[in-house]
Amino acid sequence: MITGKIGVQYDIYVMPTQIVERQSTDIASTSDRYIAKALKFIHQNIEKRITVKDVLRQVPLSRRALEMRFQETTGTGVYKYIYNLQIEKFAQKLLDSDKTIFEIAIESGFESSKNISRQFKQIKGCTPAEYRRRHLSKR
Repeated sequence: MITGKIGVQYDIYVMPTQIVERQSTDIASTSDRYIAKALKFIHQNIEKRITVKDVLRQVPLSRRALEMRFQETTGTGVYKYIYNLQIEKFAQKLLDSDKTIFEIAIESGFESSKNISRQFKQIKGCTPAEYRRRHLSKR
């Protein structure tokens, strides 16, 4: 550029290997204070194997009202939201730890490590071992 010659310009695209959520972006933003409270509770207690009943104890809503408002805010039901978040946290631990899949499954609150591979594959499209291998090789 100093000599007045401009070479061929081209864009370089670098595709992300994963998304790492910050805690501030971990919870959906909502003006519904009860749903915000429910989401905060879910995220703070996700490793304790919480249920929809546990979430209901945090807000003064009927189960039906909670489900409807939660669906409207997040686009999914309470149970499915909890389940998907558990799988996401499990997937992150696969990449952040050298522990076995069994150890991570138990640590993540899954009652049976036998089903985790099948459940994980339903959401992520591959087994936990395949997921770990694919994503760690990209780092």
